[in-house]
Amino acid sequence: MYTKGPALGTLGGLEALRLVPPEVPEAVSEAVEAFARAAELKTTDSVPKISEKKMSSRIPVPEAIVPVQRSPQNGSVERNTPNEAADEATPLPTPLQRRIMKIVQLSKTHKSEGLPSIEDDAVSRRFSVSSMNLTRSPGTIRRRKNNMFAEKPSGDASVSPEEILSARNLDGELNPYTLRHNSPYRMVWDGVVIVIVILDIIFTPLSLGFKYSSSFLDTYNVLEPVIFTIDFFVRIFSSYIDDHGELISGPKRTATNYLMSGWAVPDFLSWFPFELFANFSHSDALGFTKIIRLTKVSNLAYRLHSARKAGLVRFAMLLGLVLTIAHLLTCYWSYVAVDWRSHLEEGVFVPKSMFDEYSLCWSLVIGCVNASPPVMYSPIELISVACFMLVGNILQASVFGAVAALISSLDENEAAYSKKIIATSERCRFLGIPDALAKRIRGYYENLWRETKSVSGDADAFINELSPALICEVKFQLYRDMIRRIPFLAAKTLAPAVIEVLILHLCTVIYMQDDVLIRKGEFGDWMGFIGSKGTVGVLDPNSATCKIICILRKGDYFGEMALLQHTKRSATTVALTWVQIHVLCRQDLDYVKEMYPTQAGILETEITKYKYMTSGTERW
Repeated sequence: MYTKGPALGTLGGLEALRLVPPEVPEAVSEAVEAFARAAELKTTDSVPKISEKKMSSRIPVPEAIVPVQRSPQNGSVERNTPNEAADEATPLPTPLQRRIMKIVQLSKTHKSEGLPSIEDDAVSRRFSVSSMNLTRSPGTIRRRKNNMFAEKPSGDASVSPEEILSARNLDGELNPYTLRHNSPYRMVWDGVVIVIVILDIIFTPLSLGFKYSSSFLDTYNVLEPVIFTIDFFVRIFSSYIDDHGELISGPKRTATNYLMSGWAVPDFLSWFPFELFANFSHSDALGFTKIIRLTKVSNLAYRLHSARKAGLVRFAMLLGLVLTIAHLLTCYWSYVAVDWRSHLEEGVFVPKSMFDEYSLCWSLVIGCVNASPPVMYSPIELISVACFMLVGNILQASVFGAVAALISSLDENEAAYSKKIIATSERCRFLGIPDALAKRIRGYYENLWRETKSVSGDADAFINELSPALICEVKFQLYRDMIRRIPFLAAKTLAPAVIEVLILHLCTVIYMQDDVLIRKGEFGDWMGFIGSKGTVGVLDPNSATCKIICILRKGDYFGEMALLQHTKRSATTVALTWVQIHVLCRQDLDYVKEMYPTQAGILETEITKYKYMTSGTERW
């Protein structure tokens, strides 16, 4: 795509013919003449057409006329009219001429619309439309009422932006009375509910265990049921994704799914005003109805569990769970340990405030969790401490397991590298490879790990895993400037599509220090570009000793003469360091010439100019 192009709904913006050769005057003239002859024959032909095809494309391209063949009679074929003889004598337009004719019509469309011109040497087109801004009509996008094959007025785009947005909506249409489950408004609301739930976890146990009260808590007790009530109805009218990935909306379907999911009961109990139906307005029993609000914590756990999280986030969630359990057990101990509280003045530390009492209870609970129980005076305290120790054992096992998993995930790549080195050493020993050569093999993987943080010998494995559009964009970013440094590939007359295909055919090869890349006297069929790291030395071809006459660094290239002239290598090149070489083979260059025959002549002309320029210099 062009960086600044027409809207995606137009044919010019889609660039469906981007890999068609550009306008060449001679080829265009031949194509126009061929189609003119075909059109003339079409108008003068007296044979009735069997059927007429209506073309809905904005580019009217004449179709090739296939002459009607009659069955031979008496073993001979006769021509009844001069028109039939002209049909057989006139050559039909070739596929290349048809493609050129499409380009001619497309260029006329671009010029008539006043689109900005793009230089031929600007190799900056994209292969995906993910970053393009779609033109939205004012207001809500209208639903399509007409058939998709209905004829559209002349001058309109083949596909409107509204239709493109509708086509991109793979989930389905959203009911107007349904809130989208992953909309920004829903995400903000979920954040508010999470904050309220966290405050509920903190203050509800405090108010029951330590008789905590304040004006903030009174305001919170009024606000919390309101928030939970609104959240209850928000969840009823929110869409969801079923097991098949379909977007389900509509009040009836969403409400049924929510009520049958099992989350409706905890959410209902979290906001139901029990105090309005009770006769004990200030009794302790009223406080226990607040415990039901903690059922909302299950909803919080579900939302956090369904989110994407890395190892550190999982560890933070586990730590939060441990602190929450410790807080709940602290408030519980303060509530049930009545006899223990009556003996506080006998101890060394006497709490004088609620914070002091909370700190003392919290430290005792942590001690119980780690098998250090306090002094107990009643059966309920004995049972509680025993339960604390049991919970502590479970928490310790969970924490230790989570920490071990976190450390292993952080060290996963290092472990894979160590495993690869050990396996390589064992394999070399089994095959009987000499120690010197085995050391070089291990050095290869060591350098590969140090430079790429990978133990895969395929340098392009990561790129090849991507989608075709992403492969094009990534290789363009990596190799575009490197390709354009070559004189015979940087010509303005060369089509950008040729450069695109050449870049897609580049492959990466890794060489170790002192490896020989090319050898003098051998026939070469590839040229190389030095990648982001490494240097290559060119040995003196006229010297009997290894004498380096030139050092090639990042962005330099070599081996192009043998690639272009089918001759022997004139010098030997050696890797001075660990180096990445991007290779272009002769068969790839020949493939591009066959794919773009109109560009083959231009490419040969540029190659001839380059040969003439370098005829007096030494190239490898």
